[in-house]
Amino acid sequence: MKTKYLAFAAAAFMLASCSNDEDFVPQDSLKDTPITVTVGVEGMLTRAGYDTEILPITFYLTVNQEGTNYDYTNVLMTKNAGTATYSAPEGTTLLWKDGNHEAAVVNAYTTNATTFTVQTDQSTTDGVLASDLLGAVKTDEEASDINISGNNIAVDFRHLLCKFDVTFSWGSELEVETITDKSIKSVKYVGFGSEVSLDREACTVTNGTATDDIKAYATTADEGVTYLSEAIFAPYVGETPKIVITIETTTSEDGAAVTAERVFSINVNAPTGGFVSGNRYTMNVTIGGTAAETGEIGIAEGWEIGDANGEADGTTGNMATN
Repeated sequence: MKTKYLAFAAAAFMLASCSNDEDFVPQDSLKDTPITVTVGVEGMLTRAGYDTEILPITFYLTVNQEGTNYDYTNVLMTKNAGTATYSAPEGTTLLWKDGNHEAAVVNAYTTNATTFTVQTDQSTTDGVLASDLLGAVKTDEEASDINISGNNIAVDFRHLLCKFDVTFSWGSELEVETITDKSIKSVKYVGFGSEVSLDREACTVTNGTATDDIKAYATTADEGVTYLSEAIFAPYVGETPKIVITIETTTSEDGAAVTAERVFSINVNAPTGGFVSGNRYTMNVTIGGTAAETGEIGIAEGWEIGDANGEADGTTGNMATN
């Protein structure tokens, strides 16, 4: 008899358990959880001055979760001091609709517009950074710019425009005792593209046909022996793009110092297929007394540091001196 009662009790317990299982609804641990954001930038060490590791101070984030209360478009995100994390404006909290990350559409850009124009004065760090259009988009690919883990969105920005770095050195004609001082006063990139249209869903740019004169960022290295310049531009270039270098020399003549300026204008032949969005181009220039000798254009996909002679990343195109 006791055994019969135990069997009935077990059966009743199982029925109750089944009923409870049917009523149980799993809780989504991410629902209404604040979204956190961290950022990295491809090739950061090549940004503005060669020795600076700088994340963007602000950018615009879009998160579409197909929910009226969970869609956020071009939210201005601001860097938290001393970290790689970013926050939405005060009073704005970004929330996860649920844990279905795959359904979320996410992109991020350093502009909230669909067009972008580089700065014509890139001679300062601020000018270079303001010209560096960064973008990222979430895709289904393993190498997606944006990855989500838990409640965090990790943004790995790409450079969407082109960058041209030039390394200058002095030729033997200027390495003489009578020349007591010499320096590069300015470097100007003439006839390079200045504008693009931005596809925010695809994270691609389409170059316009506008060109401009860009005053390049220039600095010295190796105790003043080597000079460096850089400028950011749109993929398009005009028919006769040039790099114009102005140097200043001081010569001692009969005990008197004579200062003179010389201008070198170097024609740029675009690589086969043109300048490509996201690529970094490098070149060596040796400045002589009357002409400048140039090497081939080196190409690096992305903005990682490459070989200025192009040997590591492949070469194409060439430079001719006017």
